[in-house]
Amino acid sequence: MFGALFGKGKKNEPEIIPAPALPSAVTSAIFNVVGARSVPPMPSSAQKAFQLSTDPNADARDFVEVIESDEGLSARVLRIANSVYFDRGKKSTTIEESVMVIGINELRCLLNSNTLSDIFPSKSPARAFLWGHDVGTALAARALCQRVLPSKAELAFLGGLMHDIGKLLLLQRTPDEYGKVISRVEQEGVDFAVAEAEFFPFDHTEVGQLIGERWAFSTDLRFMIRQHHASWEQLEQYSTDGSVSLAAIIKASDLIAHSLGLGHPASLHKLRSRCEQQLPIAFEALKIPSGDAPAMLAQVKKLFETEYDLYAGSGS
Repeated sequence: MFGALFGKGKKNEPEIIPAPALPSAVTSAIFNVVGARSVPPMPSSAQKAFQLSTDPNADARDFVEVIESDEGLSARVLRIANSVYFDRGKKSTTIEESVMVIGINELRCLLNSNTLSDIFPSKSPARAFLWGHDVGTALAARALCQRVLPSKAELAFLGGLMHDIGKLLLLQRTPDEYGKVISRVEQEGVDFAVAEAEFFPFDHTEVGQLIGERWAFSTDLRFMIRQHHASWEQLEQYSTDGSVSLAAIIKASDLIAHSLGLGHPASLHKLRSRCEQQLPIAFEALKIPSGDAPAMLAQVKKLFETEYDLYAGSGS
């Protein structure tokens, strides 16, 4: 339905060994907590943007048509095209001009981030820093993928944006309980998944997998969401050809974003420190020489500082 990321991929791409389907007992447990109607159909505006951004055959005219059909998205695209980041010395006044200035590849990421930013909204102040971390992870994932798996860079960006979508639903539906999860992470520096297990009979990766199944995400995307907290040994086993898996890239990107404090409040300093200690293993798993790590970290930090506003969405 939604092109290469939603449904079957191309026949010549490496086979993906899927993660196990979410057990019915876990599905029931999630719905008992968040409510049976907590995962509505994907919003129609998001469907259109996803379909376009994941269609490898889409051209500039397709982007113009979809953007012009959404007043809010049109305003955002015009604002982005005229931002300092895309400054070309001439102001863009139409969507056609904006599309040409921004470029198709960049528009794919922008459409994904600007539609995803409004999914599972919450009045909790934690919503902003969770999304900030997602953007940081997406930027890190794209940078790492360009290094180790360049053909999947845009898919990795989307995986980074969506890897913690389960947290957004839990925060929306159980703000008080999820506030306790965040407090536990702040106090002890443990992974969110570890803290979640103390308050729920599941974690955010399982909630994310449920959302992915309900919204018919591709095997690739569901795999990244569900497995980004798996051990490095498990992720290595999931690779069919010995290459670095997308889930491993998302796991490493998640650690990088946490270690750099991207989107973090200062209260998460213990988590930041613990993730920083795990970085050498992450770079080794991605087969990136340790000597290259400082430059990679500096690159990701710079990307976040200069590009965050492009991807923060309507709430920025």
